[in-house]
Amino acid sequence: MVHIDTSVKRPSLKVFVGESNEKQKILIIESRSDQDIYDERYEGNTLRKVLELQGVAAKCTEVVNEGMLVKALKIAQREHIKYVHISAHGSCDGFMLTDEDFITWRDFDRIAWPILRGKCICFSSCSVGRGAEQLFDFHKSFCNAIVGPARDITWGEGLVAYSAFYHRAQSYEKSSFQDVRVMNHIVGAGTFRLIESPYISSTYTIDGSLKYVC
Repeated sequence: MVHIDTSVKRPSLKVFVGESNEKQKILIIESRSDQDIYDERYEGNTLRKVLELQGVAAKCTEVVNEGMLVKALKIAQREHIKYVHISAHGSCDGFMLTDEDFITWRDFDRIAWPILRGKCICFSSCSVGRGAEQLFDFHKSFCNAIVGPARDITWGEGLVAYSAFYHRAQSYEKSSFQDVRVMNHIVGAGTFRLIESPYISSTYTIDGSLKYVC
């Protein structure tokens, strides 16, 4: 008769699903249009997968209205998150959520201050780079820096440019100014802008080390 040892415990499910305890360093917030959802177009999860290939853990969350945006932004309060990436349709006046609620820069200041102090905000939203500096009119310390396109961009341009940006953001030896310059080498001169806070403009590597200043 075969004896079965029932005292041996089965491994935890976490072993099988590959769950990681690594801290997430980048918060990706995406708000797609209804047409994007219908066409299955998205940037957030694709960027998250690219970052994973580079060994960077990112949190990606999709929001459809202001309430969900507020909830998602609270994740950014975690000290180890230095970059908040927002993917949404936009203009020089702000950006739009899935429910077609337009978030002006004044709205965003009301929602996000002071949660984003000390962070770098990266927008993958058409033309926001031509107006996002208004955030510093409301609070000079709203965040440390903003990266965003100064023209309309395609999904592919945003994904390729930010994949390169976050790859370089792992190194403290290159400044954020140089990182944005590389983005513009890829998708065209003047496409992306780095807008620095007049209060504190220091930026950090993904792991939290102070980056070189030009």
